[in-house]
Amino acid sequence: MRMPRPEDILTALAIALAALAVLFVLAFAWQNQTQAQVLRRIELTRPARLQSARLAQALTDVEAGQRRFLLTNDAASLDAYESGRAGVRRELSGLRATAARQPALAAPVASAESSALVALASIESTLSRQRASPMPREQIVRELLASQTSMDAARRAAQNVAQSVERIIDVSRAQDATSRSAIYTLGALLGLLAIAAVFVAAWALRQERRAWRATFTALSEAHEAAELARAKAAASDLAKTRFLATASHDMRQPLHALTLYLSALDRRVQAPEAREILKKMENAAESLVAMFATLLDLARIQADVVEPEITDFPIQNLIDRLVSEHPGADVVAEFAAPSLIARTDVLLLERLLRNLISNGLKHGGAPVRVVAAPVQGQLQISVSDRGPGIAPEDQARIFEEFVRLEGKPGNEGLGLGLAIVKRIADLLNLKLTLESTPPNGATFSVLTPVGAAAPARAAEPPSATQLNGERILLLDDDPNALEALSAVVRDLGAQVASCASEAAARETLHQGFRPHLLVVDLRIDGKLRGVEIAGKLRALTSPTPAVLIVTGDTAADTLAFLSASGFQWLIKPVEPAALKQAIVRQVRAAEAMT
Repeated sequence: MRMPRPEDILTALAIALAALAVLFVLAFAWQNQTQAQVLRRIELTRPARLQSARLAQALTDVEAGQRRFLLTNDAASLDAYESGRAGVRRELSGLRATAARQPALAAPVASAESSALVALASIESTLSRQRASPMPREQIVRELLASQTSMDAARRAAQNVAQSVERIIDVSRAQDATSRSAIYTLGALLGLLAIAAVFVAAWALRQERRAWRATFTALSEAHEAAELARAKAAASDLAKTRFLATASHDMRQPLHALTLYLSALDRRVQAPEAREILKKMENAAESLVAMFATLLDLARIQADVVEPEITDFPIQNLIDRLVSEHPGADVVAEFAAPSLIARTDVLLLERLLRNLISNGLKHGGAPVRVVAAPVQGQLQISVSDRGPGIAPEDQARIFEEFVRLEGKPGNEGLGLGLAIVKRIADLLNLKLTLESTPPNGATFSVLTPVGAAAPARAAEPPSATQLNGERILLLDDDPNALEALSAVVRDLGAQVASCASEAAARETLHQGFRPHLLVVDLRIDGKLRGVEIAGKLRALTSPTPAVLIVTGDTAADTLAFLSASGFQWLIKPVEPAALKQAIVRQVRAAEAMT
């Protein structure tokens, strides 16, 4: 029997591999379609998470308004009730719309709506009777207990919606994982078959192409080694980015406590030599916090967790705020026209400009000029320094990570400031340019879209920097952070109640402590429960205190949740001056409401 020719074997192998390639492409397309369906299902379900949280908060506001009216018979107390009732109906409408797009949420949303309406009806009935004829104390107590029962049921139903959302997301992700596993299994099978085909082809060609086979093998091994090296480098970069992005909270905690301890120590040290040492410690801590913030900014952008929030805002307010951070004439601003309005993400643009100003001061010294002017239908913001300038061959690479030009003054730091500027500009789709002719300094410019003019807002009056015995309740399960925060707040002149748990806070309120302000850490006992706990504590206190949330968690969904809560919040590590200003402002606002 005649042996098949090598050409025949190669032709058969080519046909087999082509068929396998087609099968793999079809399987990959199926997996992509499955993944798209999963992502769509998650996207349709996700809004219910925030809607259910806002519904629970609105129910709590309704209950708090009812309680204050029944206890005080003050009609002004019904403002919170009316606001909360409007919020309940608004969130129920949103949940119905979400459930219409995601039928799996229909049942829990219907249950939440039914429970909320029953609770509202019960409270409205009680309020109607109180308006008609004030009820005796005993009946008020019974009505409050009955209302609390219905409200608790409504809040549980709202929580059940959130849990249903998590279940739907978990199931969707499990389906996605199953489809991925299938494609991986098929890919492995195809890989094995391909390897087998290579061995058969090698056997078929051995007789005529021995030398070619040796060369091909060497090239294949070199290619595999290069691919392995690139894969290891990519894995290393990914591991670095994930570490920096996920370690944010644990690294922020000690820095937060350190800055607060130094602030508290500043008021207790009087000796000149000791104060000089303390000032050096504060400068070192500020430098550490700045480098830490820079690293985390880069990690968050690399990890694609930053979601720009595009708004229209006066550019002069932003630039004036940056200028005020540098007393004297270190930074000067010029505006080519009044009331210039930018349209982009205000916080990201602020970070971009702050990095450019810092870079200018570091390399060129004061003054740094910031100029805003309309240019061809857009708004151009330029930052100019008086440094030695940047050579043409260096102007591209200065935007790379960890690049510091040798021989330039002020080259201390991580070499990340301009890299973050470039990444923010790319993220916001803004044009970034550099003009420099050594030794005549450098000018960095960024072009933003022009926004619509916003209605003028009255300026807030400056607040005092001290308190006069106002009561503040602090809640943080980190003992160091709690101790340092307590010292800073006491230095403001406040009466402080420090609590390490929700139970301790409840006991403090039960003993008669009536705070003007609650300062609550977002992460309590390892869970993001600060907003929930603050809402519960507010419901137990009359008059209702203001709330300030402090967090070290900076994930995009966490920040969106905080924004939706309606409470003011600060991100750790918090500068003591910013913390004091926020506390005084919230206390003054709470006093104005009473």
